[in-house]
Amino acid sequence: MELREFSAIDDGLLSEIGRLRVRAWSTEIAAAERMESWLDDFDRPAIHWAIFDDGQLVAAARLTIHRELAGVPDAESYEGVFREPPVGPIASLNRLVVDPAARGLGLSKRLDLARLKAAEARGCRSAILSTASGPRRVKQLIGLGFQSMGFGTRFLHPPLCYLPAPVVLVCRLPGVSVERAFPNSEETLLAI
Repeated sequence: MELREFSAIDDGLLSEIGRLRVRAWSTEIAAAERMESWLDDFDRPAIHWAIFDDGQLVAAARLTIHRELAGVPDAESYEGVFREPPVGPIASLNRLVVDPAARGLGLSKRLDLARLKAAEARGCRSAILSTASGPRRVKQLIGLGFQSMGFGTRFLHPPLCYLPAPVVLVCRLPGVSVERAFPNSEETLLAI
């Protein structure tokens, strides 16, 4: 299986990722079956990773980088969880999906490690995510250096709004410099 990073993603691959998200989430959320594709405004500027098996997309995930917690995807799920917000720049690990036929092969861990490495290389000081995928996923993330902060607020937007409240996790990363993560300081959200 081949893992590839995409800093600039073409419409064809982005559409394929959107369909994979629907296929993957349809096993967890019945409402996802009614969706043709699942994409949002964070997809275009994000950094994406995709895993291909003989040329077929079987897993994908993205990373977005932010100055503040309020700007991350699904920001509502983090409200009230942190006594003090994570130190920025903040890497948001989100939209990880694995095709149901490829689950159990360690693909989510490969995607997590690639995203954490990229976040550190880009000067992020914290990595966050919220997941409603259950205790096995939370345990996997804790094994990668994340700390559970407890349960966040339920997601607001479909199809995630049909899930229970997510577990919020944070990972402290080595600090580099804000300028390295945000070379174009006029933007809040950057895909570097």
